[in-house]
Amino acid sequence: MRRAGLPEAYAGYTASPPPVLNFVMAGLGGFRGIIAEILWFRVSSLQDEGRYMELVQLSDWITMLDPHAAEAWAYNAWNMAYNISIMMMRPEDRWRWIQSGIALLRDQGLRLNPREPRLYRELAWLYQNKIGDNLDSAHLTYKFALAAAMSPLVNDDGTLNDTPEHRRALAAMNLNASRMKDMEKRWGALDWRMPESLAIYWATQGWDVATGNERLMCSRAVYQPLMLSVFRGRFVGDIAHQIWRTEPNPDLVFSTDDIMTEACRLFPSRNMDLVHLRYRCKATAILSTTTHRPEAAHRLYDRLLNALPKGIQSPTFEDVVKGWEPNND
Repeated sequence: MRRAGLPEAYAGYTASPPPVLNFVMAGLGGFRGIIAEILWFRVSSLQDEGRYMELVQLSDWITMLDPHAAEAWAYNAWNMAYNISIMMMRPEDRWRWIQSGIALLRDQGLRLNPREPRLYRELAWLYQNKIGDNLDSAHLTYKFALAAAMSPLVNDDGTLNDTPEHRRALAAMNLNASRMKDMEKRWGALDWRMPESLAIYWATQGWDVATGNERLMCSRAVYQPLMLSVFRGRFVGDIAHQIWRTEPNPDLVFSTDDIMTEACRLFPSRNMDLVHLRYRCKATAILSTTTHRPEAAHRLYDRLLNALPKGIQSPTFEDVVKGWEPNND
């Protein structure tokens, strides 16, 4: 079934598998799939037993036997970034395992599967959730480490400082400077010190090649970190003194609203409509209270009024700025 889907999914595929992978694929032939399935059963058993360290080597074998199995790459990266990292006592050790999970997807999985949208989406989620969220007690260590790595390459507002030297440094992290500049033109002044910006970077690449239900999943993977970037997407703290502080990024308000409008059109749902309305309420307040752009705030407020479902009384502009939101009814 997987082979039947390869011609369309891997059009333009150019990655060269490493020699050891060619050897394994040629030597085992059709038995590769059978062995990979047996190893998957073993993975399930080890996971039930909580033996996560052993899963790393086993999952590595599976990706070698079946390099185009997106679920194997995604599982191995998730295991490193979540299961194993949390077993480490020191925050810096946790960060190394998270970096290993990111590197596995970014440097290996996507090199062999450049048109696999799920891998882009999974990589984006590591940035948005594991680094960007605060569910892990060591989340500030991850945020500062990422910000410190990107700070020498950006301007004071976090946008890319595009120089030949910086392009080479970004290439070493598998980041394309031209794409980053194009994203700044499309979405607005992204702050590349923030994990949400890198989540957008990877999610948009999955979105470009996704079809069917994966298109919906990648759409969510794009607009969710964009929303978060509007709410808290600009770093205004101090890396040297380990002060983490962020503020809203109003430059992204309308580009985020546009992609959410498109998502509602392509994948209509009552829940998505409610999320979109709440975003417009909060973004209107941000434009009104954090910037000197009253016309922009009123323009978004007009979009909000035009999208209100029947039965909901239109709030005043002042109500929205003070925190009015539609309920779930």
